[in-house]
Amino acid sequence: MNVRPTVLPAFALFAAFTLPMSANAVQGTLVTTVQRILLTSDAQPSPNTGLYYGGCMAYLAHPINTASNSPNCPSAWVSFSCDGTYAAKDIAQMMLDQAQLAIAMKKTVTVVVDDAKKHNGFCTATRLDLY
Repeated sequence: MNVRPTVLPAFALFAAFTLPMSANAVQGTLVTTVQRILLTSDAQPSPNTGLYYGGCMAYLAHPINTASNSPNCPSAWVSFSCDGTYAAKDIAQMMLDQAQLAIAMKKTVTVVVDDAKKHNGFCTATRLDLY
């Protein structure tokens, strides 16, 4: 009996792994402190809409990609989407207010970010808890 190994199963397995896969958004949770606040009224150039960085951001003491679930976020800056792109303006403003309060009182915050909601490449916070 002549047994010849075939490369067809290996090729099929390789082809299955190289197929494009859909990317799902990751929400990460990070407990940290707020270091800085950024506010801007600069509008993005056409055809983009909204403000640069969503109009307001906070710089956290730890990079966002160290959060649980390791979201795909490039730095420690997080947007609150104060221009209303990803959050209602009043809710985003309240998150910004809480971030400012956290700086003033040197308090810890828990930030939940969504890496599918980005302003100029920076992730947007969907929740902010002040301790």
